[in-house]
Amino acid sequence: MRKNLISLFYLLLSCFYLAGCINTGNISSPPAQTSTPARATTNPIPPTIQETAMIPSETLPALQPVTIANAKDLQLLKTLSIAGFSTSQVSQCSVDFSPDGRLMAGVCYKNTAPVWEAQSGKLLFELLKAPEHLVATSFSPDGKTIATGGFSGKIALYDTSNGELRREFPALPSAVWELDFSPESDRLASASIHSGVQVWESARGKQLWSYGGKERLRVLSVAYAPDGKTIACGMLAGGVVLLDAQTGQVARTLPVEDHVGDVTFNPDGSLLAAGSDDNLIRLWKTVDYSLLNTLEGHADFVNGIAFSPDGSLLVSGSHDKSLGIWEVKSGQLLKRLPGHEQVVLRVAVNSSGTLIASISWDGTVRLWGVE
Repeated sequence: MRKNLISLFYLLLSCFYLAGCINTGNISSPPAQTSTPARATTNPIPPTIQETAMIPSETLPALQPVTIANAKDLQLLKTLSIAGFSTSQVSQCSVDFSPDGRLMAGVCYKNTAPVWEAQSGKLLFELLKAPEHLVATSFSPDGKTIATGGFSGKIALYDTSNGELRREFPALPSAVWELDFSPESDRLASASIHSGVQVWESARGKQLWSYGGKERLRVLSVAYAPDGKTIACGMLAGGVVLLDAQTGQVARTLPVEDHVGDVTFNPDGSLLAAGSDDNLIRLWKTVDYSLLNTLEGHADFVNGIAFSPDGSLLVSGSHDKSLGIWEVKSGQLLKRLPGHEQVVLRVAVNSSGTLIASISWDGTVRLWGVE
């Protein structure tokens, strides 16, 4: 399906170019409104989503860390509607917890970049006054900043304490597809659907280097290694590319024949995982990047992956509308979690390992755990 969507994406761009609607080489967000509308008081999510969403104001019960032993007991705890949500032709989604697990941010299609209190599901603030096509978000490891990016090509940084805008970076010529901070929070890596990879100085918004911009490389995912020395990139074509985080030089390429939707390192940096459009998850040992295991079990594209804090589990989200919970050591699928009405694009695990979040084209973030 991603192949069809990407093809449609570029077909639409070609039509825009011929019609003179946008500048060549740019992917534009929806046309700006002539006046700034007031913050929406109602959520334009389809009634079926609003009707099935659980009441978000109730505090979650005491939860156990999810382990190999209790993964079979995982259940849906809460469903949150994405503020300002509406669909468009092509989109990505992103969900992330703050380092202390207190906050959660989620963006998908057009939205107002909501930030929730994770424990209660209470909407604390929205980063935007009006919906925009934002698809990438990331908390800095120091917990002070939320980064967002989307189809305007702009990257913005916000204060986690109040949602106030801190700074905007110069716009890229195509959509920002994913963001990831360095372990020290001083740098931010961005993946662009048609402009390669960039690394920015967080404090000033200065671009330090870029990879693949001139070649217009299509990058779907980006992740810093825990030691901050390597950046892994999931490519639309070209497998997984490993870059030197200081220079942007290619250190290694790992072959994957299909689109690589997401990449992530385990907490101690000894493993690299990639989810791809051949419905598989691959695990490599980072000591020599030899293939350790290939996980099979999803019926469609694997779009999002995240390790548990102790590295024993891997969570995946798929086009088959489900989550997978995997034992990393054995590669065994411990639990499948259906429930979303649409494709699952990204997943996240909080720092205590008690809460799993998934975000979907159905306009919701769902929270999973073990009581």
